[in-house]
Amino acid sequence: MHTILRTTVITLLLTSLAAADEPLFSGPQVGEELRPFEAMAAFGDAGAVSVLKDADDSTVLIVFVHQVTRPSIGLMRLLMEFAASKEQEGLESRLIFLTEDVTDTTAFLNRARHALPKSSTPLISPDGVEGPGAYGLNRKVTLTVLIGSKGVVTANFALVQPSIQADATRIGHEIVKVLGGSDMPTLRDMGYKEPRRAMNRAGQPPEQDAIYRQKMAPVIQKNATPEEVLAAATAVEDFAAKHGWFRQRVYQASRLISEGPRLKQYGTPEAQEYLKKWAKEFAPKEDDPADGE
Repeated sequence: MHTILRTTVITLLLTSLAAADEPLFSGPQVGEELRPFEAMAAFGDAGAVSVLKDADDSTVLIVFVHQVTRPSIGLMRLLMEFAASKEQEGLESRLIFLTEDVTDTTAFLNRARHALPKSSTPLISPDGVEGPGAYGLNRKVTLTVLIGSKGVVTANFALVQPSIQADATRIGHEIVKVLGGSDMPTLRDMGYKEPRRAMNRAGQPPEQDAIYRQKMAPVIQKNATPEEVLAAATAVEDFAAKHGWFRQRVYQASRLISEGPRLKQYGTPEAQEYLKKWAKEFAPKEDDPADGE
C-alpha cells in the first residue's frame, strides 16, 4: 500500500514538473499567417475597424493585452513608444485589449489615458477574453506580442509575467531584425529611463522588490486555478518564513488590500482569502527581527 502511494505521489510530482516546463503558446507562431480581424477603437465613435488594414505589406508590431497589471502596462508602453520611433522605417503598431466587458474596459481606458502610450490608439476586441478566434490566443498569459512582415509572423512572445528588464530588449531585437538591422537595442535605446530612486515606494532595494513581485504575481493572477493559487501561496509562505523583510512587505500589502474597497480586483476568491489571512498572520510581533533578514 505504501509503495503504491509513494509511486502515485512521485508520478504526480513528475507530471506537474513536466507541465511546468512546457512552454506556453499564444497566437500564431513564426511562419504562420497574420489573419485580418476587427476591433473597436477605445476612444471616439469609430466603431469596428479592420486592425490590419493598410498593414498587409508592412512590418507590424501587435500587442494583445490579456491582463492589465503594472508590469504589463509598463512593458506595453515602452514597446509602443519604441515602435513609434521606428515608424519612419516602416513599422506599424497595433494595441488590442481583451476583455469580458467591453463597456467596463472602455471606461477604464478613458480614465487611464494618461498612462497609455500617446503614439497608438488602443483597440478593444469584441471577441471576449479569447480574442479573435483565428488567432488561438491563450488566456493564461498576460501579454501576447507578435511581430510580422508582409502578413506572416516573424516573432511571437507569450508572456505570463512581463518585465521590462527581461523582455523589452529581446522583443526590440526582433523588431530591429525584421526592419533589416542586427544589433540588439539597449533599454536606453528603446527610451527607457531608469528610476532615479534606488529604493521603491516600500523603501526596499530593487532586487527585493523584484523578488516580491515575482512571488506575489502568480497568487493574484485573475485566471489562476485553485491549485495554482495554492502552489503560489505556499511558495509565498515558505519564503516569508525565512525572510523577515518579505513577510513584512506581504503583510503591509495584504493589509492595505484586504481593508480597502478593491479587494475583489486582486486575483480569484481563493487568492483574496490568502490576502486576508496574511493581513492577520503576518502582522509584526514584538520579538520579530528588525534586520530584514
